[in-house]
Amino acid sequence: MTTMTSPSVDDQTYTMLQEIMADEFGELVDFFRKDTQQGVDVLKICIDAGDSEQVGSICHKMKSSSKLIGAFRLAEFARLLEEYKTDQDQTRAQENWQSLREECADVMCWLDQQTATS
Repeated sequence: MTTMTSPSVDDQTYTMLQEIMADEFGELVDFFRKDTQQGVDVLKICIDAGDSEQVGSICHKMKSSSKLIGAFRLAEFARLLEEYKTDQDQTRAQENWQSLREECADVMCWLDQQTATS
């Protein structure tokens, strides 16, 4: 049985944003990359410290920016981790952070490929 996996970023959403943003698109993607990677790093520190409020805030922002560029799986992992704000389940937060980190790496690779082919 063959399993098909979808790309880390939805091509149609990404292309539409590229058309809308025109000359500012590169700057937007650069900001997304920097902000998202920094957010992933800070999330680990906040989870380890039990700072569920900060985790919720970072994840809410990451969820929105991920949807904007078409990184829907990353947005879903951010949503799952955002639940830590209310459930404060440390074990689940660590697991969700790991999934979010892995998906973030996939998104960054996808973005690297787009840059290389542009």
